[in-house]
Amino acid sequence: MIVLDTNIFIYLANGALDTKALKNTDLAFPSIVKIEALGYAQIIVAEQSYLEALFAECQQLELEEPVIQRAISLRQQSKMSLGDSIVAASALEYDCELWTANEEDFAHIDGLHIHNPIGT
Repeated sequence: MIVLDTNIFIYLANGALDTKALKNTDLAFPSIVKIEALGYAQIIVAEQSYLEALFAECQQLELEEPVIQRAISLRQQSKMSLGDSIVAASALEYDCELWTANEEDFAHIDGLHIHNPIGT
């Protein structure tokens, strides 16, 4: 299973990333990713509809206690945003590769497997 960061959903919605890169893959997202992507103030209707359909096809990873504790630990170790800490903690707790275009935001986290589908 692959955990997708918010920016990957946005790149899919605006066409910067082709959905072919995700074929035959089990996809998941932490619940905060949905909030970040759909909560964008200037989201256009077409992108919102596309994102809602895409989210419906993926597994939503709920914010449960093990993820919360891991996110707390990550934030204590290094300064990072709340969203990034939850995304990274989710990928680590579920033993998944994280797809993100913001590799530098996660590079300091030991054991986190990162892939940038935009940079390849």
